[in-house]
Amino acid sequence: MPQKTLRFKIHQDGRVEETVEGFIGNSCNEATKNLEDALGKVTVKNKSSDAFISNQNENLKQLKNESNVTF
Repeated sequence: MPQKTLRFKIHQDGRVEETVEGFIGNSCNEATKNLEDALGKVTVKNKSSDAFISNQNENLKQLKNESNVTF
């Protein structure tokens, strides 16, 4: 499992730039939600390539729950 890292850069004008690494799919949103809520309004979100990778285990669980096919 890759290391998960949150980095914050606070600019002189008060903007906070957050970089998230090591999360797959939308799990980064769950990991940062409370921090983003506490910091204030999010104006821009740029997704890295990791955000577009799906977790195969989660996909298989979802398929298993939604179908009558046994894996």
